[in-house]
Amino acid sequence: MSLVDLFPKEVADAVDGLAYLGHLEEEVPFAGHKFLLRTLKASEELEVALIAKEWQESFGMTKAHAWAHLAASLQAVDGDVNFCPPIGPDSKQHLRAKFNFVTNWYWPVGEYLFGRYVELVQRMTEAIAEVEDLSSRSLQTSWNTVGSSIRPKDSETIPTDSNLDSSAISPEQMKKLADDLD
Repeated sequence: MSLVDLFPKEVADAVDGLAYLGHLEEEVPFAGHKFLLRTLKASEELEVALIAKEWQESFGMTKAHAWAHLAASLQAVDGDVNFCPPIGPDSKQHLRAKFNFVTNWYWPVGEYLFGRYVELVQRMTEAIAEVEDLSSRSLQTSWNTVGSSIRPKDSETIPTDSNLDSSAISPEQMKKLADDLD
């Protein structure tokens, strides 16, 4: 049983959805090979920074970050998810092993694949912005409300209770508003 299973279904679905918000994968063909790349979670990005830290004060700093990101995002090579099998349960050691694996390749391979990874991250950012835009638009109504005699213009929206920013309302004010409704 996962932690998400402890929530009510409607909450669990939303929480589970957050775990995948931003997850994108792409199979990248290059020079007769196929590389499966995916976007990284925050913890993986932090591990990438620690791996690249060794080269922080050197001319190799930028390439170290590119190689580390590539190692973390690389999920399969030519369909083989065990292209660099873990030797134990420690994900940090596995990422270090993947980093050592990919840094045995020549820079043009890394440069191309890292460029594709950057494009994947850009697509992820755009997709999240679109989801957010759709989410905020779904809170707006564009039709008449009960008791309204004015039809809104195409660009005009009618605020609903869900559009109000409740973060500025204290718990005491919320209680008073609820009591006033009764």
